[in-house]
Amino acid sequence: MTIPPPVPSAPQPIRVVAPVGRVAGLDLARFLALVGMMATHLWIGFGVGEDPAFVDVISGKAAALFAVLAGVGIALTTRGDLAAGRPRAARLAVFGRGAALIAIGLTLGLVPGIILVILVYYGITFWLAIPALRWRNGVLLAVATGWALVWPVLSMLLRGDADLSLEVGSANWFDLTDPLVFVRGLFVTGAYPALTWVVYVLVGLVVGRLVIAARETGTRGAVQNLGVRLAATGTIVSASAFLVSLLALWPLGGLAAFAAEEGTSRLDLAQEELLDGSHGIPGGTSWWYLASPAPHSGSFPDLAITAGLAVAIIGVLLALGTLLGATGVRVLGPVLAAGAAPLTVYTTHVFVAGIAASLVLADWSRSLAEGHPWWFVSGWIWLCHIAGALLIGFVLMKLRVRGPLERFVGWVGRRAARLARDRLAEAPPGHPSG
Repeated sequence: MTIPPPVPSAPQPIRVVAPVGRVAGLDLARFLALVGMMATHLWIGFGVGEDPAFVDVISGKAAALFAVLAGVGIALTTRGDLAAGRPRAARLAVFGRGAALIAIGLTLGLVPGIILVILVYYGITFWLAIPALRWRNGVLLAVATGWALVWPVLSMLLRGDADLSLEVGSANWFDLTDPLVFVRGLFVTGAYPALTWVVYVLVGLVVGRLVIAARETGTRGAVQNLGVRLAATGTIVSASAFLVSLLALWPLGGLAAFAAEEGTSRLDLAQEELLDGSHGIPGGTSWWYLASPAPHSGSFPDLAITAGLAVAIIGVLLALGTLLGATGVRVLGPVLAAGAAPLTVYTTHVFVAGIAASLVLADWSRSLAEGHPWWFVSGWIWLCHIAGALLIGFVLMKLRVRGPLERFVGWVGRRAARLARDRLAEAPPGHPSG
């Protein structure tokens, strides 16, 4: 990702920042996140059989990795304006990029199918991250940790005993007809509630700043060392959260207490219920859900496990990315190019999967009776979608262009930021930039 050096717009000392090119490790991480998300969308039983163990393991983790990488991207794209003393331009750029994601997501949400499109929720997290753009790393981590502890409790208190689960799935333009439910769904009760997912974006902001600092040294070793530190830190955080959750539910009696609340003596059934995934908020009204590591539950263990794992994966791939020579970059060219165009690849994936889903859902009873066709949900169609992603990457690599949707989002962000830059250029010398 190339950030052009800022152009002075007022007669005052401005720090000129060198461009930061694409970071191979980050593009590898984006591609891995895409592959993981495709698996959870396609390699599933969906009412006919059990999901593969592999998919159960990665459930919730690929999307979390993508969200952390979104925060990394925010740090990279706002770097120039913040360093040049244009915070208002940085804020407007993030606002514009978020708005573009929301518009794309609302449109993509119209595609029929079984995939819950996440883009609108991502766009909202961009907006929520705007006040944090100038916070120090320590403050960002403290707020992310504190919010991950407090918000699951608040969400349970806000919902109470009301059945407000999954009010909004794949948000689309028709959801705007009920603004109250729409807004509540995007922030609290939707498939990927922004007030839960903003934790990942805040963590990603810190990671992005660390990547920038390491790259500015101009040495490969600095990025390698950062990768190792991130891998170690993320692994420790993830493992610690998992162990604390296990300790609370088993040795300390949380599972038995939950079973008693549910009126059952079958701990296996209680465990299945407690560990069942949700949609960004605890899966029930029992307070023991807050100790569950279930994917997409939005509990503190879930957030810590998935955020830590995302940081660890980014760290490993950052370190590996520095080892790629010219041959490695050439061989992995389609992978890197697809990873550099995650929005384009994701949108294509959702659209193609939606076509298949439309054909199956038209004769749903037959599909349930005879089994789903391989081109709807299976490991084979997952591999086909990966091949499609690589084909997109190959074409973009040969054309030496960015993905079309990445260009659109970047254009909207730049247009929004220009409003602040133009205002700054018209201001008298010494006027604050915001």
